[in-house]
Amino acid sequence: MAEKRTFARKKKRLIVDYDLDGVTYSGYTWDISYTGLFIASPHMPRIGLTLSVRIHLPGGKKLECTGQVIRAKRVPMAYSLSEGATGFSLELIGYDENYTRFFGTL
Repeated sequence: MAEKRTFARKKKRLIVDYDLDGVTYSGYTWDISYTGLFIASPHMPRIGLTLSVRIHLPGGKKLECTGQVIRAKRVPMAYSLSEGATGFSLELIGYDENYTRFFGTL
């Protein structure tokens, strides 16, 4: 299968919080790129949902971004090391200078 990604992904583990149906959930980034991130979490929003996330940056700062859930992936625990994490991909909406600046430092 041909690679469809425009931008390279970078492995980076950052805590992410997001609100879904009035409940705040936490996960962590599995990988990130200029245009989005994969959030490892057992709590999955529906595909197509616009979601605001708070990314916990090093040094205690938080960065709020908005994106659209474009894919979800469930992986059995037994295969999580070889197949990756259960979670969802969030494609960022619009341009966020703070996010772009942070990604550029990785």
